[in-house]
Amino acid sequence: MKKIIFLLLCLKSVIGIAQTTYLSSDFAAINEQFIVSHSTTGLVGNDFVQTGTNFNWNYSTLIPSTQETLLYQNPNNAGYKTVWCFFNGYILNCNTQFNNNFNLATKLTNGLQIQGYGLTNLIDHLKLSTTLLENKMLGASITVGGTTVPIVASYQTPDIIYQFPIVYNTSYTNSNALSVDLTSFGAPIQYASTGQRTNLVEGWGSLTTPFGTFPNVLKMKTTVVNNITVTANGTPTQNTVTTVSYKWFDPAYGIPVLQVDGNIVASQWIPNEITYFDIQRCLAPNAAFGFFPIAADFNPTTNNASVSFINGSSNYDTLSWNFGDGSANSTAVNPTHNYTCPGVKQVTLTITNAFCNPDQVDTITLPVTITDTQNAFTTAVTINPTSLTAVRNLAGTTYQWLDCNNNNSPISNQTAQTFSPTVSGNYAVQLTTNGCQSVSNCVAFDFLNTPNFELSDAIELYPNPTTGSITISRNELGEIKNIAIYNSLGAMVTDKLDLSGQASGLYFIKLTTDKGSVIKKIIKQ
Repeated sequence: MKKIIFLLLCLKSVIGIAQTTYLSSDFAAINEQFIVSHSTTGLVGNDFVQTGTNFNWNYSTLIPSTQETLLYQNPNNAGYKTVWCFFNGYILNCNTQFNNNFNLATKLTNGLQIQGYGLTNLIDHLKLSTTLLENKMLGASITVGGTTVPIVASYQTPDIIYQFPIVYNTSYTNSNALSVDLTSFGAPIQYASTGQRTNLVEGWGSLTTPFGTFPNVLKMKTTVVNNITVTANGTPTQNTVTTVSYKWFDPAYGIPVLQVDGNIVASQWIPNEITYFDIQRCLAPNAAFGFFPIAADFNPTTNNASVSFINGSSNYDTLSWNFGDGSANSTAVNPTHNYTCPGVKQVTLTITNAFCNPDQVDTITLPVTITDTQNAFTTAVTINPTSLTAVRNLAGTTYQWLDCNNNNSPISNQTAQTFSPTVSGNYAVQLTTNGCQSVSNCVAFDFLNTPNFELSDAIELYPNPTTGSITISRNELGEIKNIAIYNSLGAMVTDKLDLSGQASGLYFIKLTTDKGSVIKKIIKQ
């Protein structure tokens, strides 16, 4: 009897320290979210490579620097279903095909840039089964030429992230392949990646983090080798990246309760990020953002310049963007804003961590430059024989001509693009486009250097008004060398004394003789 009791006690002891098993049903489900902390202080001084059976890993001294919430969502709600169906030709059976391929989705990152082109709202589309977790498609939004459109990139060979069940001392390697061609979206970029993911479950035991102790965990080593080719404007650039991650799994949690990522550099593993399951903590908010393109150019066709912003902030609940142009603030995480005027805009991002008491706030302001390489907002003025014309011709532009000799005072009723002065002087034009105001330089106008606009008796024309043909009835300035007739916009319409083919209105006739020039006004009926 004593032997039986002894054997039972030994068996109980063995069961108590036995390795655990992680099933696909233990992994995250739709609408599950997890608070995770990131630590940078623990990258040095901790040994994450150590492993064994019935091992005790203790990383309780990790200090969180940032936190975020990981959300696993229904891929039908991720925003890329329609695009995926369209590109794959699934029109009538879209729902069925989409649901057969994907049943889980999670955000990859806030955004990234490829050769100066920005991708935002990157979503991994996953397929979770009893035996596999596969990454099968990447959804993203790209902004090119002021327009943001959704794109999808399906893996030619899915990336098998995990095989289930996860048990000690198992190892497997799977290949993956992904390519994206952005040419059809206006970006001359092709991205291609082929790689291998190797998972080795190399230890089991207990794990302690700042969150607490996990008594039954499995430790996995993941090695990913990616061969990446980025082709920009027909020129390929190749690179091989090797990452090694160590992950600890507890069946009670839908994500690794601790994950340490790093790269292989000169044959050495260099950890660069620590992520672990945690509770929400009051951490100081840190505002940060980037934007692209770095210098957005005003497009006269669309009448704006589009800038996409990538929010890199941490430890916040709410945010607000001030785009520096007087427009309404935005609370979008990664907004795209259309600027309607060139210049330098001071963009401010304000974030708040309301979990703290009192609230903690952080802001960052960066200059965003909107260029005008096509000179759409020109303030140039052309001088015609009888008028001045503002060169700017953007839709919605308004004009107000100013008298520079009278302290730039507005000239009454002179709000057209072309202005015909009645006296010689110095004039400028105030231009307003999309609410942005600018003023041209002052230009001198003296009727082609003629002292008098009209010599009353030297030359006479009739009839005036005329229906077409014009006759010189008297000429005391000598032989006529040249004739030029201009309309009220300053454009020359003919070199003949005949307005038969012209519209009714006011015209100016410049007559050049061997004694000088004269400008006469005439009305065409």
